[in-house]
Amino acid sequence: MKRTCLSFLMLFAACLFIGCGGESSADGGSAGGDSGSSGPAKTEFEDKVIIHNLSDPEGLHPSNVSDASATETKRFIMQKLLFIDFESLELQPWLASKLPELEITDLGGGKKGMNITYELRKEAKWDDGTPVSPADVEFSFKSIINPKTDAATLRPYLDYIIDFKTYPDNPQKFTFVCDDTYMLWDHVTGNDVWIIQKKIYDPNGLSDKFSIPDFRKKGSKVAEDSDNLKFAENYNSIKYHREKGFVAGSGPYTFDSWTTGQRIILKRKADWWGSAVKDGGMMFQDGPKEIMYETINDMTTALTALKAGKLDIMTSLRPKQWVDDVEKSKKFKANFNKSAPPFPYYSYIGMDNRQPKFSGKKTRQALAHLVDADGINKTLLYNQHYRIVGPISKSDKAYHNGLKPYAFDVEKAKKLLEEDGWSDTDGNGIIDKVIDGVKQDFKVEFSFNQGNDTRKKVGLAMKETFRQAGIDMTVASVEWSVFLERLKKHDIEMWYGAWVFDTRPSDPKQIWHTESYNGGSNYTGFGDAKSDKLIADIRKEMDNDKRDELYKQWQELLYDECPYIFLYGANRRNAIHKRFTEVNEGARDPGYWAGGMTLAKGFSNSAN
Repeated sequence: MKRTCLSFLMLFAACLFIGCGGESSADGGSAGGDSGSSGPAKTEFEDKVIIHNLSDPEGLHPSNVSDASATETKRFIMQKLLFIDFESLELQPWLASKLPELEITDLGGGKKGMNITYELRKEAKWDDGTPVSPADVEFSFKSIINPKTDAATLRPYLDYIIDFKTYPDNPQKFTFVCDDTYMLWDHVTGNDVWIIQKKIYDPNGLSDKFSIPDFRKKGSKVAEDSDNLKFAENYNSIKYHREKGFVAGSGPYTFDSWTTGQRIILKRKADWWGSAVKDGGMMFQDGPKEIMYETINDMTTALTALKAGKLDIMTSLRPKQWVDDVEKSKKFKANFNKSAPPFPYYSYIGMDNRQPKFSGKKTRQALAHLVDADGINKTLLYNQHYRIVGPISKSDKAYHNGLKPYAFDVEKAKKLLEEDGWSDTDGNGIIDKVIDGVKQDFKVEFSFNQGNDTRKKVGLAMKETFRQAGIDMTVASVEWSVFLERLKKHDIEMWYGAWVFDTRPSDPKQIWHTESYNGGSNYTGFGDAKSDKLIADIRKEMDNDKRDELYKQWQELLYDECPYIFLYGANRRNAIHKRFTEVNEGARDPGYWAGGMTLAKGFSNSAN
């Protein structure tokens, strides 16, 4: 398999990864006959797939939201220039007719740049029959580069693009002109940006007034122009997140409806242009007429619905469900397959490093020693996870095997806390420290997303081990959308989080660079000139072996500074109905591709 290492596209994991939905293993209703039936008596089904969602996506805007659920859903509606094949993990042409060409340019003074050239498929069409054009591509990128749009999570990846060139003699051809080299040149230009129809997302043509060079050269003068402000206000509006007719793209499915907290329905286009593409790969396969995302924010309830035949696919089953509950269910075994491809993600405990109580490196290291990660994996996670030391995939050769996970050690933690100035000076059982002239007890609030029972249990376990070191912890449940908003505002002290990453080399800028503190995903506030420079060196290094050495330096820095308490990696724990074939199982999120699923032998579609 192709190497998988981190590329954070802000697919921040809600509660899909390490959670426990409850202890019940009772079967729900029948998925294929009477409650006692062990075999799938039912062989005729509607031509649709019903997929479990633990929570609604933030929205379906092409650039302004990028949580895991949103990204998965948009993949059916919109397209990019390239896609990553789930099995080979190689880039393949999607809207582009072939893979891009790279030219390294000499900018003088020892500085190098890039010209990245693509051609669009001639047959690619929007729903109104007009061709997907380089103008749409330019608009899609320009809208992200525009500092007034809410696309801050993507913007850092495009900071080297300074111009966009078209060719009058070839209307499908275009070139990104870049003033620097970048290791992810093909991934970012090809697989980071959804290509959208300018006619829908800028109906008044307000963006025509400005070019990519204008934003690069004229800065705030262009950004603050009244027409640009009007454009951004429209582009950022809620209608492009969830309204029919405004959530639109060139993909095989149309956005039909969204009932908040219940379901999202997508319907396959009868005359989709891509159906005529032969040998285009998995993204051009014929799929079901309808895809429905059913939101059930309790995993026990969801598993009951799965067994009852009300769901076809459930991802990231809780460890107990995976190891114990489904193994005892005859209905599950008769009707579903377990799917456990590699899962490119990691979980962690985050801390607001800019809060005075967390600002000391030794304090953060002490807290890492107070998390009994091995014990939690054994008792709560059924040993379904493995320890990690940093944000690089353990399967990647750049993973630093010389580092060992922080061991659970209360006495060592106490010593580090004492060295960082913490002690119980008043005998109340809570250590304290004088910060900015005021004595403060070490009290911390640990937050987790509402409905995730295992994260709650992890917090309660940490509360006890923290107490042993004289730290008073409270454990707080926060609704998912509020949780995300508070993270962005740096209004959470300590939290349980997880990142899904893409199967490509890691660009640390979005998560770790100081420029990503406001508007990006640097929720910890970590970073200084030294870490920023190392990130810049990683991004510019085009030689894989040299970049791997920089990755190891990066892991050493994170290990020492301990801005996160890195916890686990894991394989997926998905359940998929046996009636489907062409599942396209693979490491890419969510581990399968529903858009190409067809019925296996012995099953048929019922008349609609």
